[in-house]
Amino acid sequence: MDEMQTNASKSCLIKIIGFGNILMGDDGIGVRIIEELQQKQIFDDKGNIELMDGGTSGIDLIFLLQDAARAIIIDAVDAGQEIGQIVVFSPNDIVEFKKKIFKSYSLHDIDLVEAFELVRTLNSTVGIKIIGIKPKRIGYSDKLSPEIENRIPEIIAKVKEEVLAD
Repeated sequence: MDEMQTNASKSCLIKIIGFGNILMGDDGIGVRIIEELQQKQIFDDKGNIELMDGGTSGIDLIFLLQDAARAIIIDAVDAGQEIGQIVVFSPNDIVEFKKKIFKSYSLHDIDLVEAFELVRTLNSTVGIKIIGIKPKRIGYSDKLSPEIENRIPEIIAKVKEEVLAD
């Protein structure tokens, strides 16, 4: 691949990043979705999609977004919805959620709100969408609660929908 093709593929690179701790029950939903996408090879035919395990460090988001045109972030999020309900929003929507309730369970050094404020301060032009699911149980377990595990196909459908969105 020549340099022009490499630059073109970077300019349309979509990073799908799952945050969470797989040893803390439903907190691991973001990482579990990444594992499922990899296992089912859902995006293997797309050369412009990169799947990433974001772990639990919000500060890493800045580095994970490098070279991306767009990013889809999957995380355990309480934005005032019911347990198991999926919400899709952009970083700008977090201001509205903060008026109600907003909690990201996965990020332990800085929270999602602070991470996006930092990204905004750095003048990032990455188009970001967050797919959040309200967890039922956060605690020592390597298993998702049935209510969250049963939502995996729906979360994957939302990821596919966001990949196709412009």
